[in-house]
Amino acid sequence: MTDLGTTADLLNDVFSPDPPIQADELDWYYEQNPEGRAAVGRVTEGDRQLGNYALVPLRFDGADGSVVRLGLGVDLAVHPDARGTGAFRRTVEDSYAEGRSAGLDGILGIANLESAPRMVATMGWRQLDPLPLRLLFATPWSGRHEHHAVTGGFLSSGRLDEWLPQRSGPGDSGHAATWSAEQLRWRLGRHRADYVVHVLDDVVLVSTRTRMAGVRFAVLLKVIPRRPLEGPLQGGPLAAAVGEVHRTPFVVHWGHNHDVRFRGVSIPRRFMPSPLEVVLFGFHDGFDASAFELSSFEFLDFDAF
Repeated sequence: MTDLGTTADLLNDVFSPDPPIQADELDWYYEQNPEGRAAVGRVTEGDRQLGNYALVPLRFDGADGSVVRLGLGVDLAVHPDARGTGAFRRTVEDSYAEGRSAGLDGILGIANLESAPRMVATMGWRQLDPLPLRLLFATPWSGRHEHHAVTGGFLSSGRLDEWLPQRSGPGDSGHAATWSAEQLRWRLGRHRADYVVHVLDDVVLVSTRTRMAGVRFAVLLKVIPRRPLEGPLQGGPLAAAVGEVHRTPFVVHWGHNHDVRFRGVSIPRRFMPSPLEVVLFGFHDGFDASAFELSSFEFLDFDAF
């Protein structure tokens, strides 16, 4: 088994997180995912790791009944001592080999404005259409609702299995990131995170909060139906439920969800601290990366929060 301590050392050297990343955090992310272990591309020199790119498996269900397993590309890092030596390309190409060996169909990457063009122009990736970031309009709502801060005790209580007895489903087109109770329990166990689970009549919501320019914002991270819905829900009552708990009228959401109609003000990309680009790379001819489209993909589907 790879020493995740050397990987943590590399990530700390490159990104300088405060507090520093610990090996047990990487063990959670790389080893404990119910969808499978991460396929990790690495470049090493002696006992030092100089490059890292981890592909964390995600499941996408298609309207046509297909299931696509993509590796979410995370923790792409090259040590400063190795820059300009080809370590970046060798790290990414090693992740290709590891991903194919693990049976993944390809890689889904969340990149910034600087790295996305490089992946597309020099390494043959495809850039998907940008996903919207919205300030949602909250509208009055009623109905049964519960709100639970995510703690170890909550995750071990079995409530998620009660609320989500079956896996969420695809939409009428494209592919959706789908969730089971087991997968959600793992994801909510992320270190350094502060989540709230909201249980409404038809859906489970996951949220957190943040501050921008000193103003508190609630962030609607994910909407997961508890059962098949007759049609899309209105996003206004969901935003109101989240905003009420976090005591703010400002609720933001990023991405698409085929089960919800979100109304709000789209935030121009020039006002975003770090606009997100979605890029895709296919591993084999059986997966047509040029035709793949996302019908449901939100903040909780990757590691922004």
